[in-house]
Amino acid sequence: MLSWALVFGSLIVPLTAGNAHAGETATSAPAQSGQEMVLFQEVPSVSSASKYDQKVTEALSSVSIVTEADIKKYGYRTIADALRSVTGFFVTYDRDYYYIGVRGFGRPTDYNTRILILLDGRRMNDNIYDAAYVGTESVIDIDLVDRIEVIRGPGSSLYGNNALFAVMNILTKRGRDLKGTEVSADAAGLASYKGRVSYGNRFSSGVEALVSGSGYDSKGGSLF
Repeated sequence: MLSWALVFGSLIVPLTAGNAHAGETATSAPAQSGQEMVLFQEVPSVSSASKYDQKVTEALSSVSIVTEADIKKYGYRTIADALRSVTGFFVTYDRDYYYIGVRGFGRPTDYNTRILILLDGRRMNDNIYDAAYVGTESVIDIDLVDRIEVIRGPGSSLYGNNALFAVMNILTKRGRDLKGTEVSADAAGLASYKGRVSYGNRFSSGVEALVSGSGYDSKGGSLF
């Protein structure tokens, strides 16, 4: 309102200059507001880089975070779908399992043994092949994921075995995030069906719980 008041308060002679100045203000204002939004927006925290909560800007590793909002926005249906969006990662599929490649390295029959996958800080790699499952065979439903923290680079000094190329920590939702019962059902081509029932709540006693069960079945396509 101040710039308009100056324009209307001027005589006819400086009116053109006043309009030009107002035009410059109008064009520069969005850029300045955009810069201010980036400067003052909340910096996300990460807990997997050093095993304690810290700002991403303070972490000594290259960190990417896939949030619940990203999962809903882009329609990711598995952990593997979400990892396809992370820079430097790629996913392959052999009609049985999904395999994660990092920075161009994805050796066949590797079974994701060079990546440590955590679920709320607890390792998901199995005890037989050290394999990590990120597709429809995963133990966690993508709808229960709050965010995925991807820490690039070796992390064996903190996490031990398997943390060679990256550490991925899948953080799940809490009971307070559901506040009741959720039911979902999916149907897709090739006779593919999926269902999920979840219940979560935070009670007055302070106890918090989340229980969920899901099932998936697909006949798939015939190769013959």
